[in-house]
Amino acid sequence: MSDAKTPDTTTTPKSAEAWSAETRRTFRFWGVVEIIHAVLLIGAVAALLPWKSPAVNTALIAYGALHGVAGLLLFKRAKAGWRLGLTAAWLGFGAMIVIATGLIATWSYLHTIYGDFGFGASVGALLFASVALQVLGLLPGLLMRALLRPAVRADMGAGGLSVKVALGMLVLPLAVGVGVHMMYGTSTQAPVSAEGQAQAIAHLRAVLLGETRAPTPALVGLPGAVWVTVYDRGRAIARVRGEGVDMAAGIAQAGDTLAEHPRVKGKRTTAGRIKVDRVIDTAPLITVPTAALAFAVNPGVDGLIKQDGESTVTMLPDDFIKGQRFGRAPLVPGIREMRFGLDTKWVLNKLKFDGRGSILRLRTEGFIETAEGALSVSRGNTPITTDKAAWKAAAIAGGDFVLRQIQKTGQFHYQYYPLMNHHPRSNAKNYSLPRHAGTVYSLALMHGLTGEARYKEGSERAIQWLNTQMPKQCGAPDRTCVVKGARADLGSASLTMVGMLEYQRQTKDARYADTTRRLANFVLSMQKENGDFHHIFELKTTAPNPAIRKMFFSEEAALALVMAHEVLKEQRYLDAARRALDYLTGPKYEGYFLGRFIYGADHWTCIAAEEAWPRLKSPQYIDFCEGYAAFIERMQYGEGNWDNADFTGHYGFSALMIPQAPAAAGFTEAIVSTYELARHHGRDASRLAHQMGLALDALTRDQIRAANAYLMPSPKNADGGIRRSLVESEVRIDFTQHAISALIRGAVL
Repeated sequence: MSDAKTPDTTTTPKSAEAWSAETRRTFRFWGVVEIIHAVLLIGAVAALLPWKSPAVNTALIAYGALHGVAGLLLFKRAKAGWRLGLTAAWLGFGAMIVIATGLIATWSYLHTIYGDFGFGASVGALLFASVALQVLGLLPGLLMRALLRPAVRADMGAGGLSVKVALGMLVLPLAVGVGVHMMYGTSTQAPVSAEGQAQAIAHLRAVLLGETRAPTPALVGLPGAVWVTVYDRGRAIARVRGEGVDMAAGIAQAGDTLAEHPRVKGKRTTAGRIKVDRVIDTAPLITVPTAALAFAVNPGVDGLIKQDGESTVTMLPDDFIKGQRFGRAPLVPGIREMRFGLDTKWVLNKLKFDGRGSILRLRTEGFIETAEGALSVSRGNTPITTDKAAWKAAAIAGGDFVLRQIQKTGQFHYQYYPLMNHHPRSNAKNYSLPRHAGTVYSLALMHGLTGEARYKEGSERAIQWLNTQMPKQCGAPDRTCVVKGARADLGSASLTMVGMLEYQRQTKDARYADTTRRLANFVLSMQKENGDFHHIFELKTTAPNPAIRKMFFSEEAALALVMAHEVLKEQRYLDAARRALDYLTGPKYEGYFLGRFIYGADHWTCIAAEEAWPRLKSPQYIDFCEGYAAFIERMQYGEGNWDNADFTGHYGFSALMIPQAPAAAGFTEAIVSTYELARHHGRDASRLAHQMGLALDALTRDQIRAANAYLMPSPKNADGGIRRSLVESEVRIDFTQHAISALIRGAVL
C-alpha cells in the first residue's frame, strides 16, 4: 500500500478529460480485474459452494456483483465506479479482518484449555487465517491501494482515508487473541511434592481408621482448595471439600468433614482408595452456542462448576471419565478413532443448568492412594517405570487378559467395558473373524516367546472354534475359507492361516497343516496377475467379487503366504508372496497422484517383509518400510514437545483428540519389523528404535493395572486390558492383541 501522505483537504473533482494518465490507467486496469474477479467469485459460489446456508451464498454472490458493477463503471471511467470500488474493497478487507480475528481467537481459546493443543491445529488456524487474507483481503487491499493513490484522490476531489488505517486494522486479530487468552486462561501452580502427597493421604487415611491424624507440613503455604473422594469398587462412596489459608488447612478441613460423612462416621476401615483433587484455578467459559461447551474441557484434567447465586454444582475430571462422555463429535463421519468433544446435553443435565447462572472451568491436580504409595493422577492414569522388563510384564498381563476373554465356545469376548465390568453380548453380525484369527496369532507368538503353556492352550481353543467356520470346500475341493453369512473374505482366511502357522511354528504341532494348505489354496486363488488380491468371495457364485475392497486384506495375505513357505516348505507360496510384496511396496501407490506422497494401511506389509528375510531380500521392501515409518513418525507425539506429557509416544493429530491406543499398537508392530529389517540390511536403525521405544512406553503406561483402576468395579477382571484411550474405556480384543504382539516382540529384541 502507498506510503504517500493523504491530502488534508478535499479538492474540487476534475472532469474525466482532465484526469491524469495514472488515474486513467488505474481505472482501465482495475475495471478489467474487477469484472474477472466478480465472474470467478460468483461462478465459484454458485457451482462449487454447497448451499447449506443460502443466506451466506446469497451474500457472497451480492458481494461479487458489487465488484462486477464497480469494475464495469471503472472501465467506463465513471466516478461512481471509484466509490463502489472503495466500498467493495473495504467490505472485503473488513470481512478478512473479522474472519482472521475469529480464527486466531478460536486458536487462543482452545490453547488456554488444551495447552499446546497441537502444532497442526495452531498452524492450521494461521493457515486458514492466511487463506482469509488472500481470498478476502489481498485483492481488496491492492484495489484500495490503487484507488487511494494521491493522484487518483486528487482527480476524484477527495482527501480520503489513509491506507494506514487499513494497516492498523491488522493489529486487531492479534489483540483479540491476546485478550481471549488472558480472559479464559488459567494460572499454573507448582505441583504438590511426593512428600506432600504422601502426607495428605496419610492424614485422610487416619480419618478413615479413626486414628490420630498425621501432620502435613509439606502442604503449608501451598495455595489451593481440595476435593477428597473415597472410591470403593469403582464408586465414589464419599466426597468432601476443604479450603483454608493454604492446602494444609484445606486437607484438615476436608478431613473434619469426611469424619462426619454418613458413610464414614463411627466406622474404621482400610477399604476404599482416597483420591485428592487440588483446585489449581477456575476460569469462565464460552457456553453459547452450546457446541462451544463440547471443547471447554481438557479430558481428564478439567472439571466444571455451575454457579447460580449461592448454589453450586461441581463435576470433577473423574466424573466425566466415569460417565464415558468424551468422543461425541465425529471429525470424519464413520471413523470411530477420530471423535472428540464432550456430550454437552449430558453435562448440562448433570450440572442442572437451566440457562441461569454461569459455568466455570475447573483446572485440577490429582493424586491417589495406591499399594505403591501416593501417586499422581492425570486422566485417571498413574505413572509407572517403563523399560524392556516392563514391556514384557505388560505383554504377559495383556496375554492373560486375552485368555480371560475366551468363552466356552472358543470365541472371544469381543468387547469389555471395565468401568461397568461388562461384556456386551456378541452375535454373528458384529463378531470380527479377522480379529479373532489375529488374536490366535498373538497367543501363539506369546507361547513361543515365553514358553508358557497357557498361551498354547488358549490358541488351541480359539483355533478349534475357527475350524467350525470353514466349509469343506470354497470354490474347489482342495480349498477352504472362513465363512460369514453368504461370503468369505480374504482377511479372515489369511489371518487364520497366520494364526495356525504361528501355532505350528512355535509348538511343532502340525495337526492344522492340512487345513492351512487348503486355506492357502483359497488365498492363491484370490491373487490377481499384478500381485494384488480380490478381497471378497461370493459363496453363491463361487467367484470373487471384484467390486469390494477392504483395509488390510491384501497385506495380511502377503504375510500368510510368506509364513506358509517357511512352515509348509512349498516354493509356490514364496513366489506368490514375492509378487504380493512387489505390488504392495511399489505399484499399489502409483495409480493416482496423491499416492506418491502418502502411505495407508501398511503395517502388515512391513511385518510380512521382515518375515520374508532372508528368503526375499529386495531393497525395495526396506525402502518402503523406512518411508512408512518416517511418514507415521510425523504423527507421533515427541518428548518435551507437548504440554500434555502423557501423549508422548502415541500417534495423533492434536490434543483435541486424546490419542487412541490402537494406533500405537498397530503402528508399532510394523516399526518393530522395520527395525529388524533395517538391521538385516545393515542400515542404521537407531531412529526406528527410538520411535518404537516411545510407543511401547506409551502402551505400558496406559495399560490397565491395579494402580489406575480405581474407577473400575473389578480391577482383577480389567487387569492387562488396553483401552481405546485414557478417557474412552472400551477394551476390544484387537486393541490388546496388537499391543501384546508389539510389546513382546519389542521386549525380546
